[in-house]
Amino acid sequence: MNPFGAVALKTVGAAGVAALLSVGAVSALAASPSPRPTPTAGTTQPSTDRHADRRAIRRAVIESEADVVGITPETLVKDLKAGQKVSDLAKDKGMTKEQFETKLVANLKPRLALLVANKTITQPEADRVLDRISKGYVPFWDGIHRKK
Repeated sequence: MNPFGAVALKTVGAAGVAALLSVGAVSALAASPSPRPTPTAGTTQPSTDRHADRRAIRRAVIESEADVVGITPETLVKDLKAGQKVSDLAKDKGMTKEQFETKLVANLKPRLALLVANKTITQPEADRVLDRISKGYVPFWDGIHRKK
């Protein structure tokens, strides 16, 4: 673009902004840059968190495992981060993997049912978690497996 065209473009643009300022259109936009509808009572906004269901299931599993071994969930998480395994904690309580698994399923069912009732997770997701545990997969049994 030649220099004359650039000056003309800036002048026309500045004149347009000045006209909008005189009308008050730009100042009204500046006062509320992003209008957001406020949710009314009884309506829920869809979650933008793609993995909220996974986090809810993980939280329920940790709470249930902590209940089974008789500690708080916070203590269980600290122990897992420190390298402890759920299998070690269960052995300290005198439980085998099968006994722990049975108690975990019994403790986890009502928590997952509540998540389904609150529509945080679906019933097939809850069934899948319980089915995996019943088939021998106990979350955190061998500790936390971090990505390498």
